[in-house]
Amino acid sequence: MNNLLELQKISKTFEASTPPAVDQVSFGCSEGQILAVLGSSGSGKTTLLRIIAGLEMPDSGRITLKGETINDPSEYVSPENRGCTLVFQDYALFPNMTVKQNVSFGKTAKNNRKLINELLRLTKISGLQNRYPHQISGGEQQRVALVRALATQPALLLLDEPLSHLDPELRDNVRRELVNIFKKTETTTLFVSHDTEDALSMADKIVVMQEGKAVQIGTPMELYSYPINRYVALLFGKTNLVPRELIPNISHYFLDEDTEREITSIRPNQWKTVDFNTNKNVPVFSGKITAITLKGTHQEVCLKTDSIDLIVTVPMHSSVKTGNTITVAFNGDD
Repeated sequence: MNNLLELQKISKTFEASTPPAVDQVSFGCSEGQILAVLGSSGSGKTTLLRIIAGLEMPDSGRITLKGETINDPSEYVSPENRGCTLVFQDYALFPNMTVKQNVSFGKTAKNNRKLINELLRLTKISGLQNRYPHQISGGEQQRVALVRALATQPALLLLDEPLSHLDPELRDNVRRELVNIFKKTETTTLFVSHDTEDALSMADKIVVMQEGKAVQIGTPMELYSYPINRYVALLFGKTNLVPRELIPNISHYFLDEDTEREITSIRPNQWKTVDFNTNKNVPVFSGKITAITLKGTHQEVCLKTDSIDLIVTVPMHSSVKTGNTITVAFNGDD
């Protein structure tokens, strides 16, 4: 499949005395895809977004959009002529304009009232057109900014931390709404985030940034299940970093730079409680429960064994208690 957006060895350094903010980053985004650029603070994700939008100049590398070069050593296309639209983290709505005026602002939006009306209906803000930004909620402001961006019919929609201003209880619904809108409008979307739940639940493809580099690229399931290093493993939530020799038949592992040992990442839900006398071909770990945390749908157990400390989930109805001894085994290598 041909990529609508293609980055080839993009680099950017702000000061000669500091490491590159973006270092030889390459990836592609196909038409209609939702791509997340994920990383912790300082990983380079926002700089990369600004480079794609045309707000920063890369030192080297090439960017193409719809087969046309928009950045390379001899070519630079200005932001307004790139065919992509950036929705800023603070939404950047005009406070002196109504919702209707805000969404109609743009070089192609004014003449496309039919599309705007459809987008207002799709985002459920048709009844807010005569209000000003300060008269609507943060979630509604986000939808206004989104409609304004989509009304220009960009080839590529860029979003900077799209859910960072929303309360946690609103996020799940907004994630589903955004994906629904992007899919219904067939909008190719790239967003940056530090929130793994945003990336896992919204993206078709994730680019993980670490110290300016794209260290792993893949589907959400690939990155969650098969991290390439300690940083990626821990970025996606609690996990057990188990030396490979303790589970020798496991197929996925990586060389850990911190310990210089081969390590595998096993999530708490990938363990199962077993009888100590289970199949001896299956490595088992017996230990004492040192802490239990109720999580609503399950219990999270801290288990101290002779060889390693583990975090394991057990069913909510399990009658485990602190001080009990239990035995667990790795529940598959699928």
